[in-house]
Amino acid sequence: MDDLRANADIKGNDLNAMLFQKFGLYMKKSSLYNMKNYVINELFGGHDKSYGLLPAYVKMIHETNTGSLAFCSYVDIGHPQRAMQFGTVFISFGGQVKGFLGGCRSLIGVDGAHLKGNYGGILLSVIAMDGNNEIFPLAYAIVDVENEENWAFFFWHLYNMVKDDGRNNWTIKSDRQKGVDLALKKVWPAAKRRYCCRHLSRNFKKAFPGPLMYILFWRACNATNPYTFKNTKERLRKEGKTACMKWFACLGSQSKWTKHKFDPSVCSDINTSNFVESFNSTLGVDRCRPVLTLLEGIRRVCMVRIATRQ
Repeated sequence: MDDLRANADIKGNDLNAMLFQKFGLYMKKSSLYNMKNYVINELFGGHDKSYGLLPAYVKMIHETNTGSLAFCSYVDIGHPQRAMQFGTVFISFGGQVKGFLGGCRSLIGVDGAHLKGNYGGILLSVIAMDGNNEIFPLAYAIVDVENEENWAFFFWHLYNMVKDDGRNNWTIKSDRQKGVDLALKKVWPAAKRRYCCRHLSRNFKKAFPGPLMYILFWRACNATNPYTFKNTKERLRKEGKTACMKWFACLGSQSKWTKHKFDPSVCSDINTSNFVESFNSTLGVDRCRPVLTLLEGIRRVCMVRIATRQ
């Protein structure tokens, strides 16, 4: 049981090897996975029960942590035995909100990560940058799929969090996804946009392969003055012809992807969303555990990170 507590994502072959090393026996794969599921349910609780406890968890956050934003919604699916189905949950603790508004830049990175539990789902994360260019976890949510409706739910809560702060240069950084742009136009049209250039580079490399085009792409993205950008753009026009210029035109305004057009009032020229993905990678095995255990794991990670930097 202690071994599964330490690594609940252990594979069957490794678990069988551990059993043979300790007890000198092997188990059938079916029996092994049944035993593993039973132990995980005993340790972390079942996935079904965990979703049912979310309303009580949200209520407890409001009662014990003043200033926190926590919302949970369920959807009526019209099933005779199971009328309500989990929809979304959004959480941002009071300390995160105060720290973000009081000491972070106006750049907000958002990203989605797939959950590995019985029912799947998407974990949406919001990460800001503080004055030392270190990541600051701001909020997170769990939704069933990554679409325009769920992104709109997410950004609506973010907008209500910052609308009274007085800043008008809020900038959202993410991968180039249609759902994000459409949701922002609906609930937060004043927010500016930046695309993750690493994500763009993968698409660019498929359309225009070759090391030279790849180098020119990054030179254009990292150009910090109009002169460098103009020279690089001419090289791209020469090597990639009209098709290359059309590809860049489809990205929209240059302020979304090249540094020399970034808003200087944001005080950050980061052009990738690596800082958001690095936070998601710290969750590790928690992403395969029941949703309540996952949310508590994220809370602990955020609490330790913020407390150690006070």
